[in-house]
Amino acid sequence: MLDPLWIVNMSATDINELFQHDIFYEDEYAQQALMFQRAACFCFYGGIHAGSTWSAKH
Repeated sequence: MLDPLWIVNMSATDINELFQHDIFYEDEYAQQALMFQRAACFCFYGGIHAGSTWSAKH
């Protein structure tokens, strides 16, 4: 996965797993790993995942 925003197209189960389990990374990749983790948190708290509709949540 090259772009953290692709996380919004994952299933609710996959986003829940990403939220529950932190990403392991080397120090040199910390910034990129944290972007992915933030995107997962945003999707988890917002109820955003593949199959959800924006109008149904907001």
